[in-house]
Amino acid sequence: MARWAGFRRLLCGIIAVAWALGGPASPAERLQLVNDDFLGPSEGIANDKAPGFGVEVVRQVFAGLGQDVSFEFFPARRAWMMVVRGERDGMLATLRTEGERFCSFPDEPLVRDRWVLFVRTADIGKLKFSSLDDLVGHAVAVRGPVLGVSEQPTMSPELWNFLREHNNMVATNDTDASLRMLAASRVDYAVTSIAYGMSEITKLGLSGKIEPLLSRSVAEQNVYVCFTKARVSPALVDTFSIALKQFKQTETFQAIYRKYFP
Repeated sequence: MARWAGFRRLLCGIIAVAWALGGPASPAERLQLVNDDFLGPSEGIANDKAPGFGVEVVRQVFAGLGQDVSFEFFPARRAWMMVVRGERDGMLATLRTEGERFCSFPDEPLVRDRWVLFVRTADIGKLKFSSLDDLVGHAVAVRGPVLGVSEQPTMSPELWNFLREHNNMVATNDTDASLRMLAASRVDYAVTSIAYGMSEITKLGLSGKIEPLLSRSVAEQNVYVCFTKARVSPALVDTFSIALKQFKQTETFQAIYRKYFP
């Protein structure tokens, strides 16, 4: 903790110099970040005990830099449009494939997220995922790209192309919709991150009805905070990246991680 406190003082000095040079951001201004359902749970932002992994980590990092920050939850398209139009300072959690025209990304990722396939509990043992060929003939629900922001998939290109080639992908607006379709037997598989999927199953009252297939990951992807180019200086993005990397070495970060990724 002493190491983190010392490094925090150094970073505060660095960021003060950067702001003094006239970057778009000001230490007196609160940074406003938005989030959709990408790295949940997010709707619990007002919950002090469990506001969400990204909220807890980013709040801690900016507190160390003496920078105030707020978080808001919106549906995916609305959240991204607010970022694209320069109405907010960035997105709390996203892939680098999304929004690169509008956002700057720190070198340090927020977290490396594991995505898996979920199936109905009744189909455990019947449906499997040892190779992509196991998905042939089965409908797979996937959260689609945010139109107007990115045409890139929110999963590995390999799986995306395979599903499109076999015409068995069912694009949804969000992960909750994918899980509901799975529970209603409208699809056979649903793709989502394991941490978010498990939390949403509980929230949606689907415990005991849907389970993840843990034998193989669909993808393991770095998730980033992105900052609107029009509102946030490159110096602030770089300083945040350094601070985040250092914060990850602390026990405080490890405790937050274990809370959301048990």
